[in-house]
Amino acid sequence: MKKKIAIIDYGIGNILSVQRALETLGANVILNKKEKEITDVSHVILPGVGAFGAAMNNLNKFNLLNPILETTKKGNFLLGICLGMQMLLSKSFEFGNHQGLDLIKGKVVKIEPKKENKFFKSPYIGWSNLQLIEKNKSSKKNILSNLKDDEKYYFIHSYEAIPDDPASVISKTFEQGRYVNAVISKENIFGCQFHPEKSREQGLRILKNFLNLN
Repeated sequence: MKKKIAIIDYGIGNILSVQRALETLGANVILNKKEKEITDVSHVILPGVGAFGAAMNNLNKFNLLNPILETTKKGNFLLGICLGMQMLLSKSFEFGNHQGLDLIKGKVVKIEPKKENKFFKSPYIGWSNLQLIEKNKSSKKNILSNLKDDEKYYFIHSYEAIPDDPASVISKTFEQGRYVNAVISKENIFGCQFHPEKSREQGLRILKNFLNLN
């Protein structure tokens, strides 16, 4: 039987590419804006591209804030991708001061270049390795199993999610002369700053790991 997984459809996000990647893995994908479809599914993905404030406004517009909070309280697994990962945190300073989902305490701030980096570009667009932080794995359940050191993942972002608790960061990446948080986790909640659905076979492996969480 195919595992049922919900992708939260709130008008902002790389939904089609995420859907195709999950269907490649054999998942039964539901695109939804309905509370019951989110809270009754064991695995939920929150995608996202664009601006933090607009994304949170859309979640509120479609009455999706409470369903997201409720599904995590029930112990269901939630994966935020790119902007979706940043929205898991308490607040963002992207074009103002915006409240997030507050599922993982912390903030989202603009990535600033080091003074000596004259060739810094924002947003950062490129392929980068993941560097695992073994001591910070908050539980036995994680989405980074069976990864190889030489594999790279597709990033596109200008802002970084910084949890209050450093133990919530389970992977970093090295971009333009500095380390940036790449994967965060707290109990049944996960976030990837990169796009696993656009990261070839290694990205599919991460999505498969998420599907296999139980």
